[in-house]
Amino acid sequence: MIPRPERVRRVQASSTRPAGRQAWTVFGLWIAIILGMSSIPNLGPPDIGLPWADKVCHLGEYGVLGWLFARARGGRGARRMIAGALLGACMGALDETYQRLTPGREVSALDVLADTTGAALGAFLGPLWLDPLWRRLRPGGAKRGT
Repeated sequence: MIPRPERVRRVQASSTRPAGRQAWTVFGLWIAIILGMSSIPNLGPPDIGLPWADKVCHLGEYGVLGWLFARARGGRGARRMIAGALLGACMGALDETYQRLTPGREVSALDVLADTTGAALGAFLGPLWLDPLWRRLRPGGAKRGT
């Protein structure tokens, strides 16, 4: 029986993804870190001299989330980006709602927008830029030529 091209493509694409359980575990730990940071009263962005520094922090935090989601889930291009955006919107809304219960924390729709954008960019660009770097940095990665 001749393998169908889409089946071969899926097997080849999945060979660069980490083992499923491990990838989902790291993804879940990152969600726990996000929610843990939301539990800290009066936590503000670092003073780095940038306007909208908190939005930059949200972009980075959820960019990592989107990348970890893409590594665990897989997918390609626009579908991966849309899935990341949906994840960011849902998780960002949950996070902002949770922050209402934390003293000294602000709730902002712009934070959810930054979360959504960060997750979408992380899901789309992370596998393109960070996965090759990840493979080179892990032990034995350079020896295999990947």
